[in-house]
Amino acid sequence: MRLEGAGGDRNVDDAEVSSEEAELLLGVEDGLDPQPVEESIGVDGDVLTGPSSWWNHRLCTLCGHSFRRGDRVRVDRASRTVLHLDPALGCAVSEGDDAESAAREGDLETAALSEGLLKAWPPLVEVSRIPLGDWRLPNPAVGLRAPVCLYCGHTFRAGEYVVVCPCRPEGQACGAAVHRDPAAGLSCWERWRPSGKVTVCPVTLAKVRNGPS
Repeated sequence: MRLEGAGGDRNVDDAEVSSEEAELLLGVEDGLDPQPVEESIGVDGDVLTGPSSWWNHRLCTLCGHSFRRGDRVRVDRASRTVLHLDPALGCAVSEGDDAESAAREGDLETAALSEGLLKAWPPLVEVSRIPLGDWRLPNPAVGLRAPVCLYCGHTFRAGEYVVVCPCRPEGQACGAAVHRDPAAGLSCWERWRPSGKVTVCPVTLAKVRNGPS
């Protein structure tokens, strides 16, 4: 077996390499020789959404929310349909499952983590939380596409923290928002506006007079 190190290349008999070293070398070899990402077109059943999943960023036909990387979903290859398995969304939750209880428990845990991160990493602007029933949440019954984050393009979910555009055209804010929820892996605000400032509304193009200083 050939090893590369600070002392140069050297050949070592396989017997001299422990199982741990062999596993490490195999991992290094795999990392240096990446294989093509497995396509998701042939999957079926309960899976995690990946960057190459054909449904990634599409909208769920039941709840209207976009599919995100890391979302647990149920894929039916025959009908080419995908449903969320997140208890908070409840699209593919079977009858008898306590979806509301599971969603409430997960919401409390996420909220606690989010609040902790907000204290440890305070933003330069006001951050608000999307409540249940908020007009930005998808409502398939209405038949209109829900607003999305100005940076990542995903729909908003109840309980997520966002920065709402500080514009005030004609006394009414446009309501456009950007995720600012590091606990959920959504640091869209810092990526979209690293300076923490908005001078012009991205929707109405109105000048922001009371924006963050």
